[in-house]
Amino acid sequence: MEEARKVQITGKSTYMITLPKKWAVDVGLQPGSLVSLSYRNEGTLLLTPSTTKPLISHKTLEIDGEKNGLRRDIIGAYVMGHQFIALHARTIPQEIRKEIQGICKNLIGSEIVEETKDKIVIYDILDPGEFTIDKGLKRMYALVYGMLKDLIAVVNARGRKEMLSEIVSREEEVDRVFLLIAKQFIMRLKAGWVSKEDQLNLVEAFHYRLAADNLERIGDHAVKIANTFASIDSEDDLPRDITDKIACVGKNSLDIVEKSIISLRRADVALAGTVLRETAKIRGEISEINRLKMETTNALPIGIITDSISRIGDYAGNIAELAIDLHQL
Repeated sequence: MEEARKVQITGKSTYMITLPKKWAVDVGLQPGSLVSLSYRNEGTLLLTPSTTKPLISHKTLEIDGEKNGLRRDIIGAYVMGHQFIALHARTIPQEIRKEIQGICKNLIGSEIVEETKDKIVIYDILDPGEFTIDKGLKRMYALVYGMLKDLIAVVNARGRKEMLSEIVSREEEVDRVFLLIAKQFIMRLKAGWVSKEDQLNLVEAFHYRLAADNLERIGDHAVKIANTFASIDSEDDLPRDITDKIACVGKNSLDIVEKSIISLRRADVALAGTVLRETAKIRGEISEINRLKMETTNALPIGIITDSISRIGDYAGNIAELAIDLHQL
């Protein structure tokens, strides 16, 4: 609902508007109540009562015994910002209870607060005001950057499989942060609710949300590369000239992922352009590796690895294009 209010001047220089009575009553304003004013880059002014919090939202789901469907429903309800998720069935089997417990571990802030024979209630204990999309993107980037950096170190290392399994294990944390970012963005859309700590306008939040999508996919390909390396028998190792080239192109990919995130956060169109040019160079380096792989017994896994490195470059390029878009604001 939108209302128009006339601006008035009181005294010599104070601009004043009245507040809608219904809104003031609904949020609990009293004479002497404090409200905070936040200036936004696009010229809007955010007025927030000190008592304002997102509305408590409830979602009820029926358990039909299908685990994949259950996982999708719970994650969907979480991302949509429902603080209470109630799961019902005539009788909830023990294996389904364990599945729900596992799902909660992958959702930041979700805890089971009630459990009976026919009902389980999940509650989101995280205060959304303590987490912003910007902080989430920083955390996702740090995790993915660490995975890629460790992959490069592993290429010519011994004891490879132990190191690779540790890299793969970090994917769960990347996914957890990604889902939390997705949830925070939905909450930005719902009734215009904004955390006082969130300095992004809605357009910036949308682009950061898209960047998180690309980071999540980069993390997926880091895992794919790690699993492919792990599948190569140490007794049938890769030729040194190929591993050297894979390490080199990996470092270049890591560099453009870093530059893409910096360009996004600064809306730096020049740096974004550099990322796009370097992405094209990476494709040329990968073509050279693919030519060499034909002479080895591990042509197939090498092809999987180089394809994932190429896709990582593409996703970094997507983030750079988001930075170019933001530069136009």
